[in-house]
Amino acid sequence: SRVLDTIEDLVEARIRNARLLDEGLKGIESCIRPPHRPEGNREVYQLYLATATRRDELVRFLTARGVEAKVHYPIPLHLQEAAGYLGYGPGDFPVCEDHCKSIISLPVHQHLTDDEISYTIEHLRKFYSA
Repeated sequence: SRVLDTIEDLVEARIRNARLLDEGLKGIESCIRPPHRPEGNREVYQLYLATATRRDELVRFLTARGVEAKVHYPIPLHLQEAAGYLGYGPGDFPVCEDHCKSIISLPVHQHLTDDEISYTIEHLRKFYSA
């Protein structure tokens, strides 16, 4: 476990972990794509939101193996109860709706070890090679 003395250490650890995941996903991007990053932005990675085919199956597969994979945003904003007064319904924002069916959060927090990141990558590759 790395010692994190400052906020900058925490941010750098998350950025490093995200880069390791990015590298680990190379070659399987047709199944799971890393998050898009606009050129010149520095991401802190509160969440590492990848886009995955067979997302729900993948979440079950990973969590059964101890990987902290999650779905943070399963319901599009326009379909949430609080936005009901706006009058939008299913199909009004199809891109948003598709994203909500495919986005998965993978762990990149600052407390992960290299072995834990490798374990996550190994199981992502295992899932998509089956």
